[in-house]
Amino acid sequence: MNIDQQEMTDWLKSIFTVAGCPEEEAVMIGTHLVDADASGHASHGIARVPRYIDYIKQGDVRPVCEAVTLMQQGPLLLVDGQYSFGQVLGHQIVDKAVELTAEHGLALIGLRNAGHLGRIGGWAEELADKNLISIHFVTVAGSCIVAPFGAKQSRISTAPVAIGVPHYNADGSTDHYILDFATSRVAEGKILVSQKTGSTLPSDAMVDENGQDSDSPRTIYGPSADSQIPNPRGGEGAIQTFGDHKGSGLGLACELLAGALTGAGTNAIERKFCNGMLSIVLDPKKFDTDSAMVAEIDAFIASIRDAEPRVEGQAVVIPGDPERRRRAHVAEHGINLDETIRDQLVLISDELAVAVPSAAL
Repeated sequence: MNIDQQEMTDWLKSIFTVAGCPEEEAVMIGTHLVDADASGHASHGIARVPRYIDYIKQGDVRPVCEAVTLMQQGPLLLVDGQYSFGQVLGHQIVDKAVELTAEHGLALIGLRNAGHLGRIGGWAEELADKNLISIHFVTVAGSCIVAPFGAKQSRISTAPVAIGVPHYNADGSTDHYILDFATSRVAEGKILVSQKTGSTLPSDAMVDENGQDSDSPRTIYGPSADSQIPNPRGGEGAIQTFGDHKGSGLGLACELLAGALTGAGTNAIERKFCNGMLSIVLDPKKFDTDSAMVAEIDAFIASIRDAEPRVEGQAVVIPGDPERRRRAHVAEHGINLDETIRDQLVLISDELAVAVPSAAL
């Protein structure tokens, strides 16, 4: 079924407000989750709501943000999110990055103990909208579900990376370069969506306890795959890294930079679930001493898109293009809400006495 994007956002806002979040923060959470779906990344979108509500019930995330600044020195900033919602903390990090780059031309921000930050590319997009370049390294402490290259046991997290470079079309519309990926073969959220909807996964998405490739969500969820909130550490297997040793090495770098350096911690020991993020943000105008950067980026992106495709009719794209196309489709047709996920949202709404939109009935 399809539901209007704003109507979906309002529904989630109501759910999180009744669950204990201030209305402004509930709007941030709902907007970010729905935008993930609208951008084609359901793995970091609406399907996460049951797990988020469970986090609140179990006391694993604070419904009211209580972030604390631990250190600020020039362009350097270290923030303890104190297990507040990642969508709220992400907005705060964006605002602080804008403030610091305005003064220093650069911001280097460490974030520890954040709730799930959602789609990291969303923060790179927000910064690109403000004409800032950004690089983000993320770890997921307490989520040791990925096997390093050559192993069949998990030792690291899905460890996402995002890079954003601002770019605009001649008419002023955004055309940013937004690279956003997990260093695992697939994000755990994609396995979650597969478990809920039956969508297919790559045959080598995971490795089972015998060292064999697997595409079954039960590999990491085990018996909990049958529950509404499956445990990604409930099985005997692990997710594989992408690109063999290259993706594995980058995943390890995320653990070191976003985990050890920020204080969020690595997955070497058992920890409470949280995200750590190291964000490097800079004002490209400070580097553009000969005023040639915009023309250079224009020409480069045009050259990529002008490359002759290997498959006729399949245009060569830059990172960010698929999300823009998906958003245009959603703006016209609405969010495609899977019935299984809809049913779970209805159950949560009934429990919290939240009205269900007529389009979802």
